[in-house]
Parts: sequence; structure tokens; C-alpha cells
Amino acid sequence: MARKRTTRRPNPSPKQQLIGSVILLLLIGFYLWQNNQTQHPTPTTQQSKYATVAAPDDQALLNLRWDGTLDGDLVHVNQNKATFTPAEMQETFPSHGSKLRPVDGLSLSPLDTLGRTQQANFVASRAAINKVTPRPDTIDYQVRPSGWFINDRFDGTKWVGGYHRNPNVKLGKGKQPLWNKSHLVGYQFFGMPTMVTENMIAGTRVQNAYPGQLVPEDDIRQALKQHPNMTIRGQVTPLYVGTERIARGVHYMAKSVQDNGKTLNLNYWIFNVQPGITIDYQTGKVTIQNQAK
Repeated sequence: MARKRTTRRPNPSPKQQLIGSVILLLLIGFYLWQNNQTQHPTPTTQQSKYATVAAPDDQALLNLRWDGTLDGDLVHVNQNKATFTPAEMQETFPSHGSKLRPVDGLSLSPLDTLGRTQQANFVASRAAINKVTPRPDTIDYQVRPSGWFINDRFDGTKWVGGYHRNPNVKLGKGKQPLWNKSHLVGYQFFGMPTMVTENMIAGTRVQNAYPGQLVPEDDIRQALKQHPNMTIRGQVTPLYVGTERIARGVHYMAKSVQDNGKTLNLNYWIFNVQPGITIDYQTGKVTIQNQAK
């Protein structure tokens, strides 16, 4: 009977053993890192290219001077930390079925005696965003914030008379209308209830979305995308000088509720300005410099 032939595998060389050990350690390390990321998500971070300023009150914000650049349109206030009180962080703003409290989570202020838009407060959530319907192509004519028309007047409830002038000016690689009906609380968070005068200001294209308020809005949306069970407390306040009709800027704060700001904590001042444009904030009239023509 023939003997069965056996083949002995050669023992791995020291070099092969070392390579195998390194690969095994890398696989273990990757597994542990991935597991840690799942259990401890990375907090949402805000852009850091913007300057930081100290501003203890509204007047200090109004005293700030824009540096004339696009990036200078936004600055971090007080180390980019919101200044909500513990009581404010617990507010939820249940709906009253009214224009100013139309849905859960959104609270708008009435216009002041001069017809100007005032502070908006909100609690953003993934659930509220999921209910938002597609945005209309245009904003209703009757939605008319102060400064949107020139030589108009406030009759105690709404703006009447006057005329609207919205020049196309150079921005980026093309031209765009200078003025936007700029939401305080973005449409993306609550939909149609935000399409009212009490939630709008006459804002430049830069203030509204170039990059303007898109920066904090995108921060909030990204935080809620990564943490769908989180809610975000927000507050947006337009500030005016004296009796001026057009806001000099908006103060935008937001902070994650359940972890007291560990996921998201932001505090922005957004100038209502645009390069190459000189604005008369009292009348709404503008002077267009050559660089913006």
C-alpha cells in the first residue's frame, strides 16, 4: 500500500509575522475608533474664518464696524457662545394658532410702533423640518418689511404707498438684485408660517444668503441631521439705529438643548451690508459704487 504523501507548510518568516501583526493591530484600531464614533458623535463645528468680537449688549453690536469684505459680513460674538439663560433654554413656544405663534416651536414678535420687524424665537427640530412643504417661487406682495419700499408710510398695521427700487448689482461672477425679503427664521425650519412680514427684514443679498444667515442656518440643519433627536433653541434679533427703517444687522444665537450646547453653540452678528454699496438706513436709498455696477 502506497504511503500517503503529506506536505508541510513552511513556518512564516519573521518578516511575514510582523506584517500580519501590524495588519491585525490596524483592524482592531479601526474597529475601536468606529465604535467610539458611533457612541460619541463628533459635535457640529462652526466655521472659524470669521473674526471674534466682544459685545456685551445690543449697543456694542451696533458700534461694530464692518471691514468691507464678504467674510467680514459675519463675526463671532463672545467666543461664539450663545447667552441664553437656563429659563430661556427651556422655552418651547407652543402654538397659539395665531400669526405670531402659528406652529409649535415658532414665536414672532409684533412690529414696533415704527412698523419694524422685531425679535424671533424658535426651537428647531428634525420633526418640524420634515413637515416643511416646498417653498413658493415668490414671496407675497403683502409681505412688506420696513425699508422694502421708499417714501412709504406705516399706517399702524402695515406699510402703504411709496415705490420699490431693487437694482441689480455685481456680486460674485454676475449680478443679482441688491435687496431680499430676508427671513429671520429660515423657511427650511417651519415652512409657510415664516412667510409673514413679522419674520422678514429688508436685507441685502449678502446679509441674507451670500453667505449671511445661511451660515448659522446650515449649522443648525447639519446638527439636526447628525442628531435627529436633538432640538436647537434659536433667537434672531434685528437691530436698528434710532428711527432708521432698515436694520443695521441681525444678532443670531442658537444652542442645542438636550446637551446644553455641546452639539451646537453659536453666536453671530451679521451685518446688513454689501461690498460696493452705500446704504441710507433711514430711507432705504442706496449709492452704487463703480465696483458694484
